[in-house]
Amino acid sequence: MTPTRLALFLSLTRSVLSMVMHERISSVPPAFKLLGTPAPSQQIDLLVALVQSNMTGLEWVVEAVSTPSSPSYGQYLSADQVAQYVKPPAASVSTVLAWLGPNVASVTPYSPAGDILQVSLSIAQAEALFDTKFSTYTHMPSNGPPMIRAMNYSVPDVVQPHIQFVHPIVAFATRPRILAPFPQHVDDPRFNRRQLAPCEDIVRPVCLQEFYGLPNKTISSSADNKIGVQGYNDPSLGEYANLNDLSLFLGQFRPDIPATTSFQLVSLNGAKNLQDNSGGLEGQIDIQYTVGVAGGVPVTYLLDEGGDDAATSYMNTINWLLSQEHPPRVFTTSYGNEETDLTRSAATAVCNGYMQLAAMGISMIFASGDGGAADNQFGCTSFVPMFPPTCPYVTSVGGTFFQPPTAFQSSAGGFSNYFPVPRFQVADTQNYIKTAVHGAYSGMYNKSGRGFPDVAAEWEVYVVNAGGVTSIGGTSCASPIFASFIALVNDRLIAAGRPALGFLNPLLYSIGRAGLDDVVVGQSSGCSKSGTTGCVILGSPPDALTYKTNHRWNATTGWDPITGLGTPNFKGMLNALGLRD
Repeated sequence: MTPTRLALFLSLTRSVLSMVMHERISSVPPAFKLLGTPAPSQQIDLLVALVQSNMTGLEWVVEAVSTPSSPSYGQYLSADQVAQYVKPPAASVSTVLAWLGPNVASVTPYSPAGDILQVSLSIAQAEALFDTKFSTYTHMPSNGPPMIRAMNYSVPDVVQPHIQFVHPIVAFATRPRILAPFPQHVDDPRFNRRQLAPCEDIVRPVCLQEFYGLPNKTISSSADNKIGVQGYNDPSLGEYANLNDLSLFLGQFRPDIPATTSFQLVSLNGAKNLQDNSGGLEGQIDIQYTVGVAGGVPVTYLLDEGGDDAATSYMNTINWLLSQEHPPRVFTTSYGNEETDLTRSAATAVCNGYMQLAAMGISMIFASGDGGAADNQFGCTSFVPMFPPTCPYVTSVGGTFFQPPTAFQSSAGGFSNYFPVPRFQVADTQNYIKTAVHGAYSGMYNKSGRGFPDVAAEWEVYVVNAGGVTSIGGTSCASPIFASFIALVNDRLIAAGRPALGFLNPLLYSIGRAGLDDVVVGQSSGCSKSGTTGCVILGSPPDALTYKTNHRWNATTGWDPITGLGTPNFKGMLNALGLRD
C-alpha cells in the first residue's frame, strides 16, 4: 500500500481503529505533585521513536571494533555508516507518518538517522491521538517547571509494530542532576603552605601526575584528539565555566600551561555560559580538570539549556555528537539520574544512542554518583542503580582517596535493573557476588544486572571558584580526571599512528587491567534493610563522610561496585597497548 493510500485508509477508518495500550505506569512517583489540568489548546512536543533497522548488527560491530583481540579493533564507523543500522524501515516511516500527518501541527526529524521524530500538537490533539488524559505536575524537591504527563497511552494496532515509544507521556523524569559534590575548605588560608607531595588529602594536578604517572604535555599535536565536557545551565542547575577562574587555576596549579588556554564553547537550545559568578561548582570542576590535567588536548564545553526531562537532555548530546564530522574522542559527564527516573524504553533508547557513539570510537565517560549504594536513601530496602552509568556502552567512574588508595564512601555503584550484565563483565561481577557478597542482600539488587562503576579516580580536588581556591569532592571530580587520562593515552596512540581507544570497557576488562591499579580498601555507604537509618556519621569534615552501614558494598581484590577495576596507571596502560612511555 502506497503512503498516500495508507493515509487515506487510516483517515477513513480512524473512528474504528483498534487502539492498543503501549505504555502505562501504575502511579505517579511520590516526589511529584498534581497541579491541575492543562488547557486543551496548549501546545506540547513529543518524541516518537520508530523501530530501528539492525541494532543487533550494530551491537556486533561495536564488539568487533572495541575488543583488542578482534581483527577489526579500532576500525570505527562514520556517522553515516552508523545511520544505516539505525534508520527505520521505509514501511515504518510511511505508516507512522500517515498516522501522525493529519493529527499534528508538525512532524520533524529529531535524530540524524530519522529513527526519532518530534511532533508538535495541542493537548486536545494528543489526547485524541493517544487515547489518554493529560495532567500537569511539578517535582516538589527541586520545585521544577510544570510537566504535562499521563498515566498511559495507546496507539493503533496497525501502528504499534512500527514504534518503540512516545516520549515523555508517561516519563516522570527530572532533568539530569548534579551528583551531590561535597565542598570542604573554602579559600583555605593554609593552601600556599601545603606541600606538593605527598598530597595527603586534597589534590591538584601535580598530585595526579605523581600518583597516576600522567605526563605534563602532549606529543601528537593532533586536533582530532579532543575532550568533550557536558554542562547544563537551565534554571534548576545554573552551572557555568568561568574563564577568569580557569585562568587563575592554570596560573596557580599548572603554570607550565599558558593562563590564556581556554576551551571551545558549543551552546545547545540557547544555553549561555554566564561569567557573573552566578553558577555552581560543577562547570568549574569539569573544565579545570580537563583543560588543567590533559594539558594540550583541546576541550569542547557542550552547554545545553536542556529538555524538560533527563532522557531528552541525554539525547540532545547524542544527536550533537552524531552530527559532528570530527566529534570529541572522549566525552565526560558529571550529571545523572536514578535508573528508575527514566522509563525502561527511554533508558534503552538513550543507551542505544551510546552504542551508536561506541561504533564511532567515542569514549563516553560518566561519574557513577555520590549517593553510595542507595543514592542516600537510608532506610531503604533495595539498592539504587544510577543512569547513564548502568548503560553497558559507557564507562562509569567511581571515587577514591589517596594514601593509601581507599574507596570513597559515597561513591555510587551496584547492579542495573534495566540492563543485563555484558559479556565482557560477566566473570568479574559473578566473582564479586560469589566471593564478597556471600549471599547477603538477597532481593536488594539484581544479580544478573550490569555492574557499575568500571573504574575510579580521585574524588576530592582543589578548584578556583569566584576567584578563590576551594576544595570540592565527589565522583564529579573523578570523571573528568579519568577522561583526561584516556585523552593522554589517545595522544600517545595517535602519535604512534594508531587509532584512539574508543569504547573503553572491552579493553579495560581484558588487557587494560594492566593500566589500572586495584583498590582493595574501603566500603560504600548504603541503607538498612530493617527500615532504620542504618547510618552513623562520625566526627567532623572530612571524617563526616565516614559511614557505618548495615548494607553496603566493600572494596575487594578485582572488580567491585565502588571502585570498579581501579585507578589510572599511565605507564601500565601504555605497556598494555604496546607503547613506550
